[in-house]
Amino acid sequence: MPRIHDGPPHPRRLVITTENATFQILESLVSNRTKRHRAGTFLVEGVLPLSRALEHGWAVDAVIHAVGARLSDWAGQFIARTAPARVYEMSPALMGRLSGRTDGSEILAVVGMAPGGLDRIPVSDTLLALVVDRPGNHGNLGTIVRSADALGAHGVIVTGHAVDIYDPAVVTASRGSLFARPVVTCDSHAAVLDWLAEVKRIAPQCQLVGTDEGATTRIDTHEFRVPTVLVLGNETHGLSRAWRDACDAIVSIPMAGSASSLNVAVAASIALYEVARQRQS
Repeated sequence: MPRIHDGPPHPRRLVITTENATFQILESLVSNRTKRHRAGTFLVEGVLPLSRALEHGWAVDAVIHAVGARLSDWAGQFIARTAPARVYEMSPALMGRLSGRTDGSEILAVVGMAPGGLDRIPVSDTLLALVVDRPGNHGNLGTIVRSADALGAHGVIVTGHAVDIYDPAVVTASRGSLFARPVVTCDSHAAVLDWLAEVKRIAPQCQLVGTDEGATTRIDTHEFRVPTVLVLGNETHGLSRAWRDACDAIVSIPMAGSASSLNVAVAASIALYEVARQRQS
């Protein structure tokens, strides 16, 4: 599927009031994972995510706003800063079909995807990377990316059959952190283990640490002042056997109440905080 600005010459500004071919392509970026990745673009909305996308140098292909709308200073500056991106003026009804917000958005943008390789994650003797295996919930994944950004992780790796990192719900839940930290996907654990072997040539002490509620080692007793790759399992099934076998250690978060487990995004935040706490002490 071509990017929306490919093909014959196209005016920089286009008014869209019917479900034409351009609108159908834009709508597919919201709802169709396969077409989204074929196009190499995805839809972003919200002041913070859009500002972060610009701040971190992501390419904006097109900007969308309502026909005849009086734009805020921020929106006007965003459009000016993203020139020569296409500008689509769209009927409010059609624009509402693209937006994931009940109150609508002033502008939306079509943004180009980043390269997908693990080499996007910088490797050093302070490495902290987070692996999320087969996440099935968009909000959880977006929140994990946000926590990884806030707590100093150098990148997030999503493995296996998982929700799409470029799904609008994930992008929104990340609050723009998707643009601030490398987030890459791998089909299976094998690619990550191959990468980890290369990492250990630069950082020989690098450890692979899994998290599991049944582990006997408490997370606060484990040493995290060395390069670390943390692994979180699927929300329902936890760590896979392949990841368990690959880990150097498996740790648990101590709990005192009646709850037997934590939401995976909460567990990720606690684990990342523990690493940050140890490294700052």
